[in-house]
Amino acid sequence: MCGEFGEEGILPAKPFGFLIQNFNQDIVGDCLKIDFVGDGPFGKPVEDAVIKFAQVGRLTADVESMRTRVEAAAGEAEQRRSGYLGARDAAHAARLALAEANAEREKLEEKIALTLAGQADLPEPPPAEAVPELETREQALAVEYEALGPVNELAVAERDELEQRHAFLREQRRDLEHSMESLNGTVKELDATCAERFLATLAEVNVAFDVIFRQLFGGGEARAELSDPDAPLESGIEIRVRPPGKHTQSVLLLSGGEKALAAVALLLGLFRIRPAPFCLLDEVDAPLDDANVERLASLLREMSDGTQFLLITHNRRTMAHADVLYGVTMEEAGVSRIVSVRLEE
Repeated sequence: MCGEFGEEGILPAKPFGFLIQNFNQDIVGDCLKIDFVGDGPFGKPVEDAVIKFAQVGRLTADVESMRTRVEAAAGEAEQRRSGYLGARDAAHAARLALAEANAEREKLEEKIALTLAGQADLPEPPPAEAVPELETREQALAVEYEALGPVNELAVAERDELEQRHAFLREQRRDLEHSMESLNGTVKELDATCAERFLATLAEVNVAFDVIFRQLFGGGEARAELSDPDAPLESGIEIRVRPPGKHTQSVLLLSGGEKALAAVALLLGLFRIRPAPFCLLDEVDAPLDDANVERLASLLREMSDGTQFLLITHNRRTMAHADVLYGVTMEEAGVSRIVSVRLEE
């Protein structure tokens, strides 16, 4: 046969199509070297064989080209299949992530609704083009949130409780303010009434005080004055007197007996305008001389029709004007005895 074989008649380890193509080329090349003369018995068949072999070579080349294209198309199909599988897995993962995100969003909405008690209106989901900017804003807010530290989750409930307490206290304060205004108005009315009555009583006392002062001193004049006439309820009272033969002066500048007699005159002046059923006088006559004691005893006798006077005294002139005397004696050592004497009998 035409062509070459390897050692020991074994063909080289090459692709089948490559071997066929080389084999055909060898046969065609060897056969073309034969010189056909005339129309021998093998001329036509050989020529047909050569043409067939040439056609086989071309078909074999076409088969190899087609096989190469098929293998390339198979490789591309495998790549596209791998890409499709990857895209499918990515789409599945994206759907799972979206489902998880929606579930987390629903949990957050429920938590916000429970925490804020329906006071928060959740916004609509943002458009896709605004997501990057929102993510940047979210990161900045996360940093600020971390800087704030732990958050009191009960702050909203505490705020509501404090607001209720504040509203209650504000209402109580309003009531107190109204009560204070009412009390202030009442106090002002009472102050005005008390000031009016005090001034009227002081005028009456001045009249009675002056009359009794004249009786006890045998003349002169006396009056009680306000140290601050603009504030009669807060003002002090000054006693201004003028004994016979002297100028008007404060009662503090008088002698001891004059002070005592002026004080008794003021006290009896009060009793005259506001009589009381009982009056106790303790040693009021001690600093008085005999003449003033007589005047005082006569005045007490005059006023005894409406008031019972009880005098503690050691003055004999005063006791001489009494109706009943009560004395304490000690006849035996350590034993006291009360003795009464009715002088009118």
